[in-house]
Amino acid sequence: MSPTLPIGGFTYSQGIEQAIESNWISDVDTAQQWLDSQLFSGLIYTDLPILIRLYQSVALGDKDQAKEWSDILLACRETSELRQEEINRGRALTRVIEGIEKSAVSGWEKITNTNHLSGYALISNVWQIPIDELLLGYSWSWLENQVSAIVKIIPLGQTQGQQLLHQLVKQVPEAINKSKEVSWDDIGRSQPAFAIASSLHETQYTRIFRS
Repeated sequence: MSPTLPIGGFTYSQGIEQAIESNWISDVDTAQQWLDSQLFSGLIYTDLPILIRLYQSVALGDKDQAKEWSDILLACRETSELRQEEINRGRALTRVIEGIEKSAVSGWEKITNTNHLSGYALISNVWQIPIDELLLGYSWSWLENQVSAIVKIIPLGQTQGQQLLHQLVKQVPEAINKSKEVSWDDIGRSQPAFAIASSLHETQYTRIFRS
């Protein structure tokens, strides 16, 4: 789950770069509001509940069900940038897993190459990592990447970045618990500002992140 895992996570800002360009994020307080919104409107209703279902599908060896949830995940990525990021990170994570546990990927490549959540679900089952630990690790990795992007772009001092991370990480257990209660029908809520920021980033004049 480290941001240094060679799947390119640190190269994506997921709309943050444009949000800062548009002055939607300008300091620690607005950064916290943005990430808090993403956590409780985004991860709770998309990433985390889908990751749970992908984990369960892999545990059952049900490739058709895993493929269905992978397709739903891609459909929830509301811009071409976000979809391409998902695919790129999926392919990269598949290569990483193949280099460590090559037999684990056999038969799952068509699924794991389309998104990185299925790769995490697969290797977590192989290594018998409990779902709660997987959800916690994934949430931490997402949050650390986002805070790192904010620190670089605003920019913020490293101490301010750690303070921001410290405040937000306290909410992760609550977000995970809520994600477990999300029904099938409630998965995949739209996030208009997030989608707009990602769309505008595609033509942003100056940018250092891929999305």
